[in-house]
Amino acid sequence: MNTFMGVRSLRAWPALLRPFVHWFLPEFLPEFRKCREQMHLARLMLQPVFDRRMREKAPNPKDTIQWLDEVAAGRPYDAAAAQIAFAISAMHTTSELLKQAILDICINPELVPVLREEARKDVEESGWSTAGVFKMQLLDSAIKEEIQRIKPGSLVNLERKALRDVVLPNGMTISRGTNLAVDSSVMWDAAIYPDPFKYDPYRFLRLREAGSATAALASTSPEHIAFGIGKPICPGRFFASNEVKIALAMILLTYDVRIPRGMKPKVVEMGFEMLSDPDARLEIRKQQES
Repeated sequence: MNTFMGVRSLRAWPALLRPFVHWFLPEFLPEFRKCREQMHLARLMLQPVFDRRMREKAPNPKDTIQWLDEVAAGRPYDAAAAQIAFAISAMHTTSELLKQAILDICINPELVPVLREEARKDVEESGWSTAGVFKMQLLDSAIKEEIQRIKPGSLVNLERKALRDVVLPNGMTISRGTNLAVDSSVMWDAAIYPDPFKYDPYRFLRLREAGSATAALASTSPEHIAFGIGKPICPGRFFASNEVKIALAMILLTYDVRIPRGMKPKVVEMGFEMLSDPDARLEIRKQQES
């Protein structure tokens, strides 16, 4: 969160000054001071792991430490910063998904007992395992419908930069260096999603049961681009999807959650970003044991 808030703070400064102002104006940009402190702590925690891996004789496990080392191919790189970058990507995605998912489920209280029963049944059958989480398909559908299709997090997606001049079929030329993005309105297209502005938590469950290969939360397609598409697709989408489903299932199984009477959370647009209502409030109590 400090990283993303710091990035937002820097947007107020001209691009040429951004590499310098975070060093000289820490009192105005406290997020960067916190980031440096947290990065120092991360190095202290991670360096013993890196040192131990260097001493290992057996083949290393298939994880990001090995993958990054293979890609570097002997070139120097900041291993600790690379690990933190992976974590930031996944956690930022998860935190925003989780916030909006809780609000949307509470706006539709009839969903709570159905989702709670699904989670209870699947956990009893398969435990908190990959198989158990995979079985929570209504929860998967409810999350994908509201916080990825109706509120995808950004009004545009698939940001790219043209590396050379590109001539489109209609004759338009995109000059080298041009920044591009795709409008997210494809996910509100009535030709693709009937009644597109209605929240239908069963929408992607029905598609999944009909055999759609892209109806799962972590899946993408040209009609659903919340996680991106192509080579730069979000690498943390499977981790984030499982994590938010586990967190939501645990909350539903442990607590009663509702929105205070009279409150209606809204989506906040800031530039291209679509954020959960920062002023939203929830009433929470632990479920009584039966």
